[in-house]
Amino acid sequence: MLRCHGVLLRSFLLILTLLSAPFAVLAEAPANSPAEALLTVAEDFGAARRAWPVSTGFPFPPGAVTDERTLYLEELSGKAPIPVQARALSRWPDGSLRWALLDASLDLETGQKRKFRVRSGAAPQPSAKVAIADSADDVEVDTGTLKFVVPKKKLALLDHIQLEGKETGGGAAVSFTRLAEQREAPGPPASVRVVENGPLRARIEIRGEYTKGLRYIIRLDAFAGQSFVRVLHTFENHRDEPYTSIREIGLDVPLALDEGASYSAGRIGRDPLRGTVGPEGSRIVQIDNETLRHDGQTERDNAAGWIDLYDRNHGVIVAARFLWQEYPQGFALRRSGLTYDMWSPEAPPTIAGMGAAKTHEFVIAFHGAARLRALDMTPLVAPVVAHPDPRWVRDSRALPQAIARSEGTSKFLNGLAKAYARYRVRNQQEEWDDSAQVNCAPGAREVRRRGAYGMWNWGDWNFPNYHDDIKGCDAWGNLEYDLTQVLALGFAAIEDRAFFDAMVVAARHFMDVDGIHYQHEHPNWVGMNHPKNPLHFTFEIGGVDLGHTWNEGLLSYYYLTGDERGREAALGIADYLEKRIRAGGVRGNPRQWGWPQIALAAAYGATLDQRYRAGAEAYARGGMRAHPANASHWKYGILGEALTYVHAQTEDTGLKKEIRAWLSTYAEAARKADVRDPRFFPAIAYVGTLDGDAAAIDAARAATDRMKFGTWGKPLTLAGRIGFRILSLTDAKSPVPPAPVCGQIATPRPAQTARAKANPK
Repeated sequence: MLRCHGVLLRSFLLILTLLSAPFAVLAEAPANSPAEALLTVAEDFGAARRAWPVSTGFPFPPGAVTDERTLYLEELSGKAPIPVQARALSRWPDGSLRWALLDASLDLETGQKRKFRVRSGAAPQPSAKVAIADSADDVEVDTGTLKFVVPKKKLALLDHIQLEGKETGGGAAVSFTRLAEQREAPGPPASVRVVENGPLRARIEIRGEYTKGLRYIIRLDAFAGQSFVRVLHTFENHRDEPYTSIREIGLDVPLALDEGASYSAGRIGRDPLRGTVGPEGSRIVQIDNETLRHDGQTERDNAAGWIDLYDRNHGVIVAARFLWQEYPQGFALRRSGLTYDMWSPEAPPTIAGMGAAKTHEFVIAFHGAARLRALDMTPLVAPVVAHPDPRWVRDSRALPQAIARSEGTSKFLNGLAKAYARYRVRNQQEEWDDSAQVNCAPGAREVRRRGAYGMWNWGDWNFPNYHDDIKGCDAWGNLEYDLTQVLALGFAAIEDRAFFDAMVVAARHFMDVDGIHYQHEHPNWVGMNHPKNPLHFTFEIGGVDLGHTWNEGLLSYYYLTGDERGREAALGIADYLEKRIRAGGVRGNPRQWGWPQIALAAAYGATLDQRYRAGAEAYARGGMRAHPANASHWKYGILGEALTYVHAQTEDTGLKKEIRAWLSTYAEAARKADVRDPRFFPAIAYVGTLDGDAAAIDAARAATDRMKFGTWGKPLTLAGRIGFRILSLTDAKSPVPPAPVCGQIATPRPAQTARAKANPK
C-alpha cells in the first residue's frame, strides 16, 4: 500500500531509437531539472501493432510504493488509464518496491511514440486476459485467440492447438536433440509450472532431460488476445564427458497443409525467399554469418529470422531472434509442418563443453487464411523496448552506478556511445579460429572465421589477432570486466535501443556459455563463471578465478528485463563466493579479494540476504589484512573500489572505521605517487565525496577524461565501468529522497554534484 492515498509516480521516460543508429549524441537538458515520470514506447520496426505486449523493468526510490498491484499507466494525452501486470523484482530494506516488471498491452501505429506516466492507486483491470487452467495432467492456456495445452506427462511445448476455435491439425509442437544419426526420444518433464498467471501475460516453465545429462528448460509466454507464443529454449549440458558432440537441436511444429503449401522467408535488406513445398520439402539454413543455403544453393546473404509456412486456409510462423548471428540455424519445410533447427544438421556437429548452456528465443505464431505482410512479421523477431527516464533511474538509486545527462557526464556518455559504435564494427570484423583447438599447436589445422558470431560466441568479444599462447587459439574474452553491466548502464543513460539488444545477448552469453552449470570433478565450482578461456568453456587451462568474476551486469539485466535466469546466475556466483570465504583458505592478489566483494554486495542489494553482506565483509577484512593500503599496483585500485561497496553497505561500525582508515591511507598514497591509471580512481572519488575534498573529486573526474575506450571489448568495458562508477559518485543526486507527498510518489531531490557539496556557495 502507498503511504498516502492516491500517491502518483511522476518520473518515467522511456525512449527508443532505431536499431540502425550507430550511436546517440545526447541532447542538452538543464542539469537540475526534476525527473519526470514519463514512459515513452516507440514503434521502431515500421509496422503497426494491436494489443501488443510491452514488458519493462521500472525502478522506484525507497518508500514510494509498497504494493505493485496498485500500478497502472496514464497517457499524457489524457486518455483512459491503461492496466499493467506488475511483478516485484527487488525491494528496499523498508519493504517498498525497488524494481518492478511492468507488462502492458498497447496499440502502436507505424513509427508512433506514446508517452505515459506510471501511477499508483485504484488500478484498472484489463478487458482481455490470459486464462490458465492448471491440473494434474496438463496446463490449459487460452489467450482469447489461441488455445493450447502443455502436457505434464510428455514433452510438448504446445498440444491440441486451436486458433479462434479451430484445430490447426498435425499434433504437438515438440523440441528434440540428436547426438548421432537417430533422434533421441525426449524424456518427460520433471516439472511443468505456471510461474506467472496473467492477466496480460502467462509464463509456463518446463524442465526435464532430452537424454541422460542433456537438460532442457523451456519457458513459454502467452499474451492476452494474441495468436503467438514467445519461447525461451535453454539446454544445459550435465554430462560427465569434457565435451559432447550434438548433431541437431530442433523443434517440430506440425500443421496440416494441402498441396498448395507455400512459404515465405525473410532476408535482411532483400525480398523474402518464396516457393511452394513439394513432396521432397524445402530447406533454408544460415550456415554462417555470411552464407545462406536454400535447397542446396548457397549465396552471401542473411536470414531475417522469420518464416511463414501456409496454404489457402491457415499457416504457422516461426520468428527467431538473432537467427543469423547465432548460426547455424534454419528451417526444414514439409506439408505436415516445419522443423526449426537451433543447431542445423547441415553443419558439422557442435561441441558442447561440460556445464555449458545455451538459450534461444523465438516466437511461434498461427494465422488463418489472411496472411501477414512481410513487413508485419519483422516485429515478431524482437520485442518492443521501453526506456526509463535516465534522470529517474539515477535519482531512484535503484540501479547502482547509473548516471544521466548533465554537464559533468555528457562527454563521457557521448564518448561511450561512439566507442560502442566502433566496438560493433570491430566485432563484425575480428578473426578467430573455429577448429575447436584449446592450444595453437604449430602447423595445426585452422578454420578462419570473421566476426564474433555463432551459437557459442554471440554476445562475447575476441582478443585482437586471436592467436594467444596463454589462453588458447581463439582467446575469447568471456566478457572480462563485465561488459553486460556497461551495456546496461549505457542503455539506462543513452536513448539507443542498440545498447539494450547488446545487453541481452551479452547477459545470455555470460550466464549460459560462460557459466558453470555442471562440473563432474569439481561440483563446488557450479554457479561460478569461467574466466577468459578458449572455446569459452574449457577446463584444460584452469578452473575458476576470483580475479575474474562479476555479476552486476546479470542483476542489471534482470532489473531491466525481469529475466529470472539472470538473477539465478548472479546469485549462483554469489553463493560460490560466500561458501568459498566461509571455507577459508582464500589467498590471492588484491583484485582476487576485491571482485568478490563487489559481487556479494550486488547480491545483497538485490536480495537483502544477510549471507551475502557477511560474505562481502569477510572478503573486506581478509583483503585488508593480506594487502595493507598502498598504491603500488593498479590491482590495489580494484580492492579499493570493492571496499567502497562494503563501506557503504555495512552496519558494523568497527569494520566501517577499519575500511575508512584503509581507504584514507590508500588515497593519500595514490596522491603522493601521482598515479595516472584510471583504475585507481573510483576509491579516490568515494573518499573525496566523504571528505568533501574537491581536489580528490576533480582528480577522479579528470581520470575519466584520460580513459581510452579503444575499439574492442576489454578497453571499452574497462573504461565504461570505471567511468560509470566515478561519475555516479561525483555527479549523483542525494541517495535519500524526501518523504512521499500525498497524491504522488516522491520525486528525488534536484541534482547536486559532490563537487558542489564540497564547495557550497
